[in-house]
Amino acid sequence: MLFKLLRQSYWKSSSQATWMKMRHSYRAERYRDYSTSYLKHDGPVPPLSVPVQLAGRKFLPGSWHHQFPQQLNNPQSDFPHVVTPSNTTDTAKLSLTDWATVVRQYLDDNLTKYGAILVRSLPIQNEAHFSHLVSQLKYNPQSYKGGLGYRQQKLTNVMTASDEPKEYSIELHNEMAYLPNWADLIIFYCKTPPALGYGGHTCIAKVSDYVDRLGQDIIQPFLKRGVRYQCHLFSQDSIPNAYLTWQQSFQTKEKAEVEEFCTNAGYTYKWDDSENLTYYIDLPAAVNHSKTNQLSWFNQIYQHTPTYTVEHPSFENIDIPLDKHLCQCYYGDGGKISEDTLFRMRSINWQVAVGFEWQTGDLLFLDNVLVQHSRLSFEGPRKIFVSIMNY
Repeated sequence: MLFKLLRQSYWKSSSQATWMKMRHSYRAERYRDYSTSYLKHDGPVPPLSVPVQLAGRKFLPGSWHHQFPQQLNNPQSDFPHVVTPSNTTDTAKLSLTDWATVVRQYLDDNLTKYGAILVRSLPIQNEAHFSHLVSQLKYNPQSYKGGLGYRQQKLTNVMTASDEPKEYSIELHNEMAYLPNWADLIIFYCKTPPALGYGGHTCIAKVSDYVDRLGQDIIQPFLKRGVRYQCHLFSQDSIPNAYLTWQQSFQTKEKAEVEEFCTNAGYTYKWDDSENLTYYIDLPAAVNHSKTNQLSWFNQIYQHTPTYTVEHPSFENIDIPLDKHLCQCYYGDGGKISEDTLFRMRSINWQVAVGFEWQTGDLLFLDNVLVQHSRLSFEGPRKIFVSIMNY
């Protein structure tokens, strides 16, 4: 009824109605032309040219499990969704700032639909170009303070994707899901692709595909009880191995800054006599998407446990108690999660993952709530950079 009253008052004169219809038509036409003239979708990403072994892969956690898939899946028909510049004279005239406007509009229209969009053949030759493009996309940068991955800040809004040892495979995950302030958008830029047959794939998985296979016996307890993420970070002065320190994670050497961060974020924390830090937070296993408001499974349950770190090269010859490993994960009420559940979860997750082969200059845009990502071990050169953003 309210909508009808608004509509009747809005179109009270025929001349005004005619003008408004023309204005709406002009805007729609301009919007439609703008979003389709510069980027085109040519079809699916090509299948993997070289099979990629998963089962039994060294330093890939759980790859020995009986449910673990033998090989990585090929891309799906529209996952990732790939676009390239249209073959027009106007396209060649676009600056990086222009391309940022084009790409931003395409993402606004399509990213929540596809989850992963691969943009190829833009005029991006280095991380400085990437930094400029990302800055012009006008998203909100997400701080990585409190993050648990090895990364280096390179330029504005640009970090190395990962500085983990190249022989290690990073598991599928939603970025920063163990934090109360996670990221909405992950943007990868490929400067140097790994050679074919030498690994280094950035694998991705739809969260919806993963959840469809998990089963209610796994899902419901986490939905009801929540998830507790606990971390133990050694001080740089006492660490017995080469893994992450609290100084690296929180990007400071001041304990007071760490305590302020933990208090503001809602962590429970404590220091031991050697100034090592243990802290935890209880979070839900699913969140509402910031744009669609739809509930989505969003967590890092099996990745946030010693079953992840014990198969890391840094821990290969280190003997420390499991409760001193980087991460622990429990049900939100403190209950223990069985190892059978953890290994079933990671095996099922890899069953739905797909891979593609990087090309120089590729940009991969991921909705972080809808899509997980990972990195397989590799040999030889490989340079991938990342930008972490919010809508």
